[in-house]
Amino acid sequence: MLIRSPVILPFHASCPGVSLISVIDNLYNKATSAVFCNINIGDWFRTTVGVRQGCLLSPTLFNIFLERIMTDALEDNFGTLSIGGRPITNLWFADDIDGLAGNVCELASLVEKLDKASSRFGVEISAEKTKIMTNSIESSKLEVKVNGQILERVTKFNYLGSIISDEGSKPEILSRIAQTTAALIELKPIWNNNNIAISSKIRLLRSLVMSIFLYACESWTLNA
Repeated sequence: MLIRSPVILPFHASCPGVSLISVIDNLYNKATSAVFCNINIGDWFRTTVGVRQGCLLSPTLFNIFLERIMTDALEDNFGTLSIGGRPITNLWFADDIDGLAGNVCELASLVEKLDKASSRFGVEISAEKTKIMTNSIESSKLEVKVNGQILERVTKFNYLGSIISDEGSKPEILSRIAQTTAALIELKPIWNNNNIAISSKIRLLRSLVMSIFLYACESWTLNA
């Protein structure tokens, strides 16, 4: 849920064109909506949260809004986790944000900073939808909280169609094998069709089956 005034606020730091900001602001100023049901239109009411559904600007507005929140949250955050020598503190996909940290204390600090930055712009982190997972030989009982609520610890979670677990790649590989087997069975009529050339079947196998099995294989561990 985005409150209108905070949505426009990040543009003052990101966009040099004041007139453009005014135009965008006017799109939302005094906006009204109504419910259409059974060819009837209900009473009009003001809409003060969210972005316009179907508007081409909405994804860009949301991305700039989220970028500002993350920039503020990570301003003084120096993560100890790195990939290829580059510090990594978070991964984004639309409104799905994954925070990464080298230890639980660092993760708790990251969540706290993100929570405070979000609150300044009128949004909240859902404690019910937010989970934490640790992958370390040293167990830690430190609690990570959002708005006073303790975040649930999990041993695995689904991220963009891929299973991430605390024990490595095994659950993900087993899931990939199951999905690949299902795809093979579903395409059985094609495999049994003698009128389709072997070369065509191989191309279909690579594009429709192997793509399922090898999805996100870059994240698999060499041994688990």
